[in-house]
Amino acid sequence: MIILNEILFLLFAFFTVFLSIRLSYYVNYLNKTTKVSSAFLGGILLAGVTSLPELVTCFSAILVKNELLAMGDVLGSNIFNVFMISLFDLFFTKKKIFFSCDKTNKLILVLLLVNYLFLYCFINIKYFDFRVGVPSLIIFFTYFYYLFYVSNKESNEVIINDNNCDNVVVKLIITAVLMVFSSVILTVIVNKLSYMHPYFSSSFLGAIFLGITTSLPEVVTCYTLISMDNYNLAIADIIGSNFFNLLVLALGDLFVVGNIYSFSDSGLVTLVILGLMFTLLIYVNNNKSIKYERLYGIISFLIVVSYLCYWITNFLG
Repeated sequence: MIILNEILFLLFAFFTVFLSIRLSYYVNYLNKTTKVSSAFLGGILLAGVTSLPELVTCFSAILVKNELLAMGDVLGSNIFNVFMISLFDLFFTKKKIFFSCDKTNKLILVLLLVNYLFLYCFINIKYFDFRVGVPSLIIFFTYFYYLFYVSNKESNEVIINDNNCDNVVVKLIITAVLMVFSSVILTVIVNKLSYMHPYFSSSFLGAIFLGITTSLPEVVTCYTLISMDNYNLAIADIIGSNFFNLLVLALGDLFVVGNIYSFSDSGLVTLVILGLMFTLLIYVNNNKSIKYERLYGIISFLIVVSYLCYWITNFLG
């Protein structure tokens, strides 16, 4: 039975990869043929679509009363996203991916830092009996502020005339629906694995198995966009997805008795600390000074090593 679950897990993971590659082409096409800004396409549209797995899996985990799995999925997905774009940065060192980060992406990073700080301050505080956690209120406020900011931006890129946009939008919607279906199946499989492997905590299983799997859309689309030399859109996809993932966590909080953060454990606190640290390091990585250019890649290397240490520590511990 365990082998069957693992085979199904791999099959739906590969299916998600395929859908992610198609998504990256559709959004890159819209970026080149419409007046919609890359901030909206990458930070909201692409980030939202590639984060659909987190949305579905988070709510599915809450429905089966496994709040730790839901939070582990979201927070684990966020640190895995940063780990992968840092790994790509090391692989494509000469392209200096993070130097392409524009003002809108820097704003997302600042808002992410604010959200992580509130998460760190209020997570695991069980004596607060609010219907909605304080971090959720901050996430709602900052995300809607970001939506208002992006809605006033227009694309500065040269537009290529093409009459095929309607077909691309339809294909994008169909792909998104298929992702939702795949995500529901993955959640059920990982939830079964969490019971079959009781020596791992639900937060760790959510961060590793579910967090990594639901991050496949972001990772694959990021790599595809980098290969197409659209670095800013790739960054917007990753950090925009991280921002949307926190919004998913806040929405999930509305359907939990008490608040979702009261179910956290030490593993969740570690994920919050890593998320805060990784976000801060990415923000610092945008420094384009001549002195820093010679040392470019060090921060990405630190992120990669830190994530691998997290993996090793949990497996050996």
